[in-house]
Amino acid sequence: MPDEILDNVKELLDKEIGDKKILEQIKRAAENNEAISNYERNYVRKLIDDLRKPLEPEIEIILEQPTEISQPQEQAASVTPQLQTSTIITHKPRDKTNIKVLIGGAAIAVAIIAAVVLGTNGIDVGPGGSTTMSSGLLDLDQSSYDKGDIISISGKSKTSLGNTISLSIENAGGELIWAEDIKIKDSGEYSTLAIAGGPGWENSGIYTLKMEHSSEDEQITFSFKN
Repeated sequence: MPDEILDNVKELLDKEIGDKKILEQIKRAAENNEAISNYERNYVRKLIDDLRKPLEPEIEIILEQPTEISQPQEQAASVTPQLQTSTIITHKPRDKTNIKVLIGGAAIAVAIIAAVVLGTNGIDVGPGGSTTMSSGLLDLDQSSYDKGDIISISGKSKTSLGNTISLSIENAGGELIWAEDIKIKDSGEYSTLAIAGGPGWENSGIYTLKMEHSSEDEQITFSFKN
C-alpha cells in the first residue's frame, strides 16, 4: 500500500491546518525517504481524520410568530387576549478541529524549538532560558515535564553501528512505559517525540530515558510531575 503521508501533509499545509513547523519537518522527511516516527504519523493521521470528518448539519427550530387569539366581540371586554410567544433556536455544532490543532500544535512547536539547542554533557541553557538535558548521544529538550507535555528526543550516533536506534523510558519504579525503534539519518542524527502521560505515568518522580545502538548506549534522567 503506498505511503500517503506526503499527500496528507501537503493537504494540511495548503489548508493551514496543524503546526506548520512540524508538518514541514515531516514533509522533508517524506520527500527524502527518511524515517518518520510513529508519533509523527499519528499526528498527521489525526489531523486528516478531523479534517475529513463530516460536520453535523445546522439545526434550526422556528416556532410561530406572536399571534393574538381573537375572542368573540361580546366577550372582548372581560377576556384578556392571549399571546403566544415565539422562540427561534439555532444550534450550530462547534468545530473542535481548529481548537485541538491550535493547542496541540503550540505544545509541539515549543518542544521542537527547544530540541534544537544541543550541548555537552549535563544541562544546557537555551534561548529564553530554557533548560535542556544533553549527553551528545542522547538529548532531551527539558529537564522536567508535567503531565501531557511533549517530550522532544534527539541525538547523534555512528552510522557504522547500524541504522536503527532503540529508545525507551522507565518510570520511577523501573517499569518500561514507552519504547520506539527509529532509523537514523545518513549524518547519524535522529529525533522523535513522545507524550508524558498514559499507562505507567501515574506517579511523579525521576524517570529515565535510555538509548541503545549496538555497542553504544546512554541514559538521561528527568523529573516528571503528574
